[in-house]
Amino acid sequence: MAEFSIRYCVRTDKPKKRNGKYPIYFRARVRDKESKIPTNLDVELEFWDTKKNEPKQVLLRTALSKKREELEMYAYQVIAEGQLLTIELLKNFNSGKSNLKPERQSFFTYFDEYIKRIEKDVEKGKKNDDTLAKYKTTYKILKEYCIKKKHTSDFRICDIDFRLVEGFDLFMEEDRGNSAGGRYNKHKNLKTIILDIKKHNIPVNNPYLDFSIPKPGRKDIYLNSNEVEAMRRLRCKFPHSSSEYKILQMYLFSCYCGLRFSDVIDLKWLEVDFESGFIQKMMIKTKEPVCTPIFMQAKTILLELSEGKSLLKSNKKVFHSYSSTSVNKMLVKLAEMAGINKHITFHSARHTFATLLLQEHSDIYTISKFLGHKSIEMTQRYLKNDILTLKKKAKEFSVFGNTNFSEE
Repeated sequence: MAEFSIRYCVRTDKPKKRNGKYPIYFRARVRDKESKIPTNLDVELEFWDTKKNEPKQVLLRTALSKKREELEMYAYQVIAEGQLLTIELLKNFNSGKSNLKPERQSFFTYFDEYIKRIEKDVEKGKKNDDTLAKYKTTYKILKEYCIKKKHTSDFRICDIDFRLVEGFDLFMEEDRGNSAGGRYNKHKNLKTIILDIKKHNIPVNNPYLDFSIPKPGRKDIYLNSNEVEAMRRLRCKFPHSSSEYKILQMYLFSCYCGLRFSDVIDLKWLEVDFESGFIQKMMIKTKEPVCTPIFMQAKTILLELSEGKSLLKSNKKVFHSYSSTSVNKMLVKLAEMAGINKHITFHSARHTFATLLLQEHSDIYTISKFLGHKSIEMTQRYLKNDILTLKKKAKEFSVFGNTNFSEE
């Protein structure tokens, strides 16, 4: 017989709650002793599957399963440390009175708490939904790796080592087919969690001191002026209420003003000033101000959305809210429809804005200010390939004497 077991039970022996539900308990057994431990969840009897002994509702089933996994993980940790597992220890852990050292606690429990902190920051406007979505995706894929490759649904903070990170990377590359770019963000998120653990004075190994995070190859994709026009002409194919049309408008607007996806999604009418001809807002990513001009094509889009200018100076958002994932998927489809043989993402609009300005002989300093970069050097790195192309073109001219550009 196993040393312990944890099952579910609905306490119909207890009075029904005011909400018409009965409490769900864990029926925990440790050797020859058994006890019922509250889960702080409840269920209506009609939504309980008596054959499978679990909730019929997916959300409740998931929440209950997660609580049991945490309790089982704790039990295994106690046994692994050579301690005597008791019902009292399980009860204490369930009530938040764990005697485990912080580094021996569940990593995914810590990850959950970190995500909850991000959710609070999103509510306060300190972080955006896109950041939250990326951490949730990392959590999901890391959990998938643990289940499929390590045959466990969790691990302790003290179990973090080079082999775990290396295995995670291999799983993403070989099993999921993720490119270096896709793996890069997952590693970056995992590293951030590890550093946060360290910041809270919990002993933890940092494998990223030795593990080299795969870096995405630089693909500074942008549209030329003909391709931007092809995307603009595509709008007539969709009704104005469709997602295709709304996403096209957002993308073209960014091509015309250079704002990042997070800033376009966050843009409010009170940040749009037709009188001065500028958009002025705090950038979500850097928390720095940006002042970018409202060129005529951008103004046309804004006027169409402004409901006869009635929304100007209001606190309402200019564009409909979408996730970056759904927008980028749609843009691949729209580019194909427009006959553009490029794998574009929303960020390519920002590159398009900067590159077309550069090709129109705008100076780097001005472009840097429009993009909200802190330094010209940042803009030069951003447009490195385009500057090199222009240098090569300049060498073809001799009307003002030979050029003397370096190849750097």
